[in-house]
Amino acid sequence: GDTGSLWEYLDWMFSASSNGAASMVMQQATLLGALGTDYPLSQLEHDRWMVDNDYRAESEVLTRVMRAPIEQNGLNIDDLRQGSYFTRNGKKKANYTNSRATPRELMKMLYQIEKGEFIDSWSSLELKKMMYMTQRRIRYASHPALHDSAVYFKSGSLYGCKEEVGFTCGKYKGNRINILASVAIVENPQQNLRYAVVVVSNVLKKNSSVAHQTLALRFHREIEKHHAALR
Repeated sequence: GDTGSLWEYLDWMFSASSNGAASMVMQQATLLGALGTDYPLSQLEHDRWMVDNDYRAESEVLTRVMRAPIEQNGLNIDDLRQGSYFTRNGKKKANYTNSRATPRELMKMLYQIEKGEFIDSWSSLELKKMMYMTQRRIRYASHPALHDSAVYFKSGSLYGCKEEVGFTCGKYKGNRINILASVAIVENPQQNLRYAVVVVSNVLKKNSSVAHQTLALRFHREIEKHHAALR
């Protein structure tokens, strides 16, 4: 029953990693793609549109809306895409394909954001702000080595389990799939450092947050060493 502006839903999607908020953002993007300058609608008109458009019609708009920005920014749709809503009921409303992301394509996106070329300079900057305003630093971004650095990051997980004798399934500890992804832009003005990192792991049966945190330390020390050698 909570309500908020689209901007607040974007914040809830990023800072709280809310799947429900992410699905709401996708729903509004679908409406924007379908209505153009007639967007936004009143709540009554919104509900009517959702009823009047069936699964196929909404899926067609969702497909167009989710593909266009990726392709227009020169990214590979086969290596970076969100193919469906994040929630079970959302998937019943519309769907177009599976979701996929490779470290290389995520890095290309971070590079475009940093250059101010992801859509345009304003959009790039606002997206970077969203990546900074997270509730708290977790996983990769939580290592003490980064405490005096600005970190613009997002992390996400996908885990799934299967029956296995002697194994109890737990959060972020899947034995069938246990993907943990972290993207980060790190800035340290004191050291004159600025770099981007993408980590995607699939270590089964264990929470990989500590491993990502350890990688943050090792990458940071390597960057420091490389930077010192250049001076």
